[in-house]
Amino acid sequence: MTLEQFLNPKTMKFNKIDLTIYAICHSYGQYLITAHYRGKYVTAHTTDSEAFDYLYNPDNKIKHLEAKRHCYYKIVEAFKNSL
Repeated sequence: MTLEQFLNPKTMKFNKIDLTIYAICHSYGQYLITAHYRGKYVTAHTTDSEAFDYLYNPDNKIKHLEAKRHCYYKIVEAFKNSL
């Protein structure tokens, strides 16, 4: 991960939801996903480094889509657990 990726977290749109993924400081392989989902600010934790890496590399369209889908489902799961 470059310093630019850390300072500028990746934001993308999937299913009309803006998802942002951050690398957590001082924790190798720990990532935080944030989104506004159904009117609520939701955060989710993941250790899937491929999700973080492939969001920065849209050259592999299949892996890029899988990374978006992973982040989206993590947000949906966190939203359901918060009800």
